[in-house]
Amino acid sequence: MIEQKEEIERLGGQVLLVTHAELPMLERKMMHDLENPFPLLLDPQKASYRQWGLGKTNLAGSVLSPSLNWRYLKLLLRGERFLGTAPNMFQLGGDFIVDSAGLIAAAHPMRNNGDHVEVSVLLDGLRRLATPVR
Repeated sequence: MIEQKEEIERLGGQVLLVTHAELPMLERKMMHDLENPFPLLLDPQKASYRQWGLGKTNLAGSVLSPSLNWRYLKLLLRGERFLGTAPNMFQLGGDFIVDSAGLIAAAHPMRNNGDHVEVSVLLDGLRRLATPVR
């Protein structure tokens, strides 16, 4: 998504990352050697997760998830380093597009830990919002 930052901004979009991880773990594992150009909201109590209706998964949907393991394998093959497991592998996230009126224009709550929306799909949603309806 970092590579698409300029296009996101050109379309009038903003990215906000939300995590339930504690700051020391983020600094040690996830954000180490990573230049993040997006605002990051720390929500260790997971209030935003509950407010947005994001659920939890189980062992099969987390560490045993074929889609998650496939995603990790592709990252490792590209030379990325494995950062270890999250402190709460059962909490699911999601991807949302919120319009200028504050209404949810698109929502994808994750079904398992490997269930992420492609950035191209999010960009298509932003393009639809940026295109005036005739």
